[in-house]
Amino acid sequence: MTERALTPGPLAAAADDIRDHGYAIVQTRVERVPVKYRSAQCAEPDGCRQPATLVTLALAELVDEGPDATGFRFARAHDGEILRIPVCDVHRCEASHDLYYALTGRERPDGIRAFDVPGLHMQWT
Repeated sequence: MTERALTPGPLAAAADDIRDHGYAIVQTRVERVPVKYRSAQCAEPDGCRQPATLVTLALAELVDEGPDATGFRFARAHDGEILRIPVCDVHRCEASHDLYYALTGRERPDGIRAFDVPGLHMQWT
């Protein structure tokens, strides 16, 4: 299984995944997302009783917002809500596979990574 890649600088690799696979998978700490996108419990489809520590999301597009600023357009469900899977640390790898499958109906390709975006501000509207 592919390790998460830290992305402290430009998100060129995420843009590559969007171009090559349709989405880039992003994981961030649960406390960094708005309350409406959080969950107190891991949402691993096979079941888990651990508290959620991460939220897994899919980027559909990166938007250049000027020097040193990149905007994210998240993949959304039919009702307009951002698709996400809150998970515990143990299920962080499975969540990226589960989310990609939910979006595409296909297994996540080996080449697609799950990115961690520490320190980046994300717009949630």
